[in-house]
Amino acid sequence: MELPSAADIPTYHVGFLSPSPDSAIPAQLAVEWNSAFLVALEVLNSERNSYQLEAVSLNSACDYQEAALASMKLSKKSGLIGVIGPACSGAAISASNTLLSYGIPIVSFAATASVLSSRSLFGNFFRTVYSDTYQASAVAASVVKLNMTNVTLLYTKDYYSFSLAERIGELCGSAITRSELLEPGVNIPIDIKQLETVLNSIERKEIVLLVVQPAVAEQIWKTATDLNMTGYPWWYFGTDGTTAFEPAVAEGKVAERLVVALQGEIGLAPFDGDFSDSSACQKFYTHWKEKSYAGLPATDTNKSRSYVPYLIDTVTLFFEIVDALHGAAIEVNASTILAALNGSGPGSPQFKGCTGVVQLDPDSGSRSVSPNQPAVYNLVSLLEDHWELKGRIENGTFTTLLPLTRPGTFSAAEQDLVTSDSILPSRSENRVLIATITILFTSVVLVAAALLYIHKKRRNAAKVYVELVQESH
Repeated sequence: MELPSAADIPTYHVGFLSPSPDSAIPAQLAVEWNSAFLVALEVLNSERNSYQLEAVSLNSACDYQEAALASMKLSKKSGLIGVIGPACSGAAISASNTLLSYGIPIVSFAATASVLSSRSLFGNFFRTVYSDTYQASAVAASVVKLNMTNVTLLYTKDYYSFSLAERIGELCGSAITRSELLEPGVNIPIDIKQLETVLNSIERKEIVLLVVQPAVAEQIWKTATDLNMTGYPWWYFGTDGTTAFEPAVAEGKVAERLVVALQGEIGLAPFDGDFSDSSACQKFYTHWKEKSYAGLPATDTNKSRSYVPYLIDTVTLFFEIVDALHGAAIEVNASTILAALNGSGPGSPQFKGCTGVVQLDPDSGSRSVSPNQPAVYNLVSLLEDHWELKGRIENGTFTTLLPLTRPGTFSAAEQDLVTSDSILPSRSENRVLIATITILFTSVVLVAAALLYIHKKRRNAAKVYVELVQESH
């Protein structure tokens, strides 16, 4: 059987609202995401001979206005069946609004703001990730599990930060003792003077909860390092925007300072996917290595990969829908893709991807969640060159947690502030436990010795008495 030539098979266009290295997204992560999109497209196209998907990439800059302009350009592309991205929630809101009037669907791999689940406002928006409703629950679970009772929450006005911070505040209640809205500075994400005032007012032993984008997290940590406010007695806990920043890939001496200062800080990261040899994701990483594309993330099982697997799954989702439409002899266009995504037409996707079973909830457009397919987040701790997996949270409940120790050095008298899983005793609790056991053991030995002494005394007294009686007779 003769295979069709490239000229005989249809080509459909899919847009990619890519991040840029000079936006709120860290440069290294922007490179990773752009390479991941290219890798997924190449691998999946190579497996098909009945059609091809061709990318139309434009920079969204993680910015509301830039995303609107880029989306308008994409809407004019002939044969466009849908758009992938953008990563940031504000840009996704803008892009969805722009593309909605053209009936073009958009699927994000990292935009998590809860408001995007509104079908009346964003009926053309979908995502392979979970709504921040679930991330807020994971944060609240962490606050309880790690016994955080004196938390200062820092957030900004962008869609991701503001709405997530609001929901965290509702769930955590009195554990959040203070919330500070950070104002923007001149040509920088936040006002440094305001930030310095806020940080200087934070008391020792407080937990600082960062609900911010990566660029803001970097600015906060640079300022905290300048103020010598990292390590003990301070501890920082970040949401997934914070853990998307990796100090090891910052510029020059800044990286060196931050790597040293921030080791041991913790936060939440998206589920990192399955990278075993038998997983659905392995072929993409093999291709990535073979092509030597930039930004190949760590594939170790205990390292975080901020939304890279979700991007691969988003590209796969488009191929899965087109496969289904082709199989049913249905025309492939933006309208039939949208119908498949919202469940009103054939081709609704459900497949095993890098991040597990991928299926969309038609009532929210977000990743479906159930007891069998939970919303999964990782608790991670910063090491020298990566965020290391320390625990896992599924549907707001910890399933695993390794011991955690506050960063920095501290005196023996202050060891009671060392935190770990509430099931696992901290080092101070271990010392108390050992001391208690020692005291009890010593007490038992002393009591036993005393009883033995009394027993011997009584036996000797009885023996003397018998001897005296015998002598008297």
